[in-house]
Amino acid sequence: MFKITAIAPTRVDLAGGTIDLWPIHNLLERKATVNVAVSLEATVEVTPSSDGLFHFESVDQNLSDRGTYDSMIRSPKLNLFSLLLSAFWSKNLPAIKIKTHAKSPAGAGLGGSSCLSVAFARAVAEARQKFEPSYKVPDEFGIVRTAQDVESRVIHAPTGVQDYWGGIRGGINIIEFPFGRTEITTLPGSSWEDQDFKLICCYSGKSRASAINNWEIFKRIFDGDKGLLEKIAAIGHEAADCAEAVSQQNWKDTIKASQREWRLRTDLWPNIETIETRKIDAAAKAEGAIFTRVCGAGGGGVMGIFCPIDRTEQVSKAMTAAGGQVMDVVVGGPGLTVNII
Repeated sequence: MFKITAIAPTRVDLAGGTIDLWPIHNLLERKATVNVAVSLEATVEVTPSSDGLFHFESVDQNLSDRGTYDSMIRSPKLNLFSLLLSAFWSKNLPAIKIKTHAKSPAGAGLGGSSCLSVAFARAVAEARQKFEPSYKVPDEFGIVRTAQDVESRVIHAPTGVQDYWGGIRGGINIIEFPFGRTEITTLPGSSWEDQDFKLICCYSGKSRASAINNWEIFKRIFDGDKGLLEKIAAIGHEAADCAEAVSQQNWKDTIKASQREWRLRTDLWPNIETIETRKIDAAAKAEGAIFTRVCGAGGGGVMGIFCPIDRTEQVSKAMTAAGGQVMDVVVGGPGLTVNII
């Protein structure tokens, strides 16, 4: 008997979202994607099954399913789980029970499904090794590649990589895209402690699917929209500046570059902001916030708010009064953790 628990954080994107979609970044000279982990984690528990059937339970979705291996890998009820099981398990192995819980609201723009995928993949792979000692648990790049392929099948659209790396690495991530590979530099979240600013997460109460915006951009770029490509290149330039500032641990310039990138992003996608997020933005800035940005590419969902530490309480109260839900999170915490008992 064993229990394997894998926990992965979500992330707030600071700059360069959408650029992490292959092969968009290959079209750009300067580019990077920058994000920071937040403790709205996904947790996956795997235990042996006692009845010979596979069991899925999603606590946050209030959904469950059970059946044989063949039925579960084809079940549409929790199709992300089904496809991940087919990728990381074998029909010849004993049945297992998989229980998940995601703290991030659905559609929050924090990469919740991706961090759930890497936690799911790692937990199931560790369980497989318990039954099949010769099986080698994939390294972090193998987990990312497989999870990305699975999610593309689920959403029927290209997926970027930044969400997976935020979940695996935690901390603050600089993701770069030289030809032929992806390079990830991770700084510990403690790197920006004791600064004079704070990053607050606030849920606006409404969300949209980021894959919709990303897919529209993807199609237009590869249909030859040169004007759009120029705008994406400008976003890439600011994201590269943000990455450089992070690497130097120059947090004032990090915020400035993120803010410049955000202005370009809102010009490109006006609907990334909603009535709710604009109201929260105005309330936060009236109390001294430096700037706010909506997480992900979809609009709505969770916002990241940069504010002076000595204005944290006032800004939080103002956003709550404006209809937002200030979230209790640790910023820049650990990445994917696994506990086996």
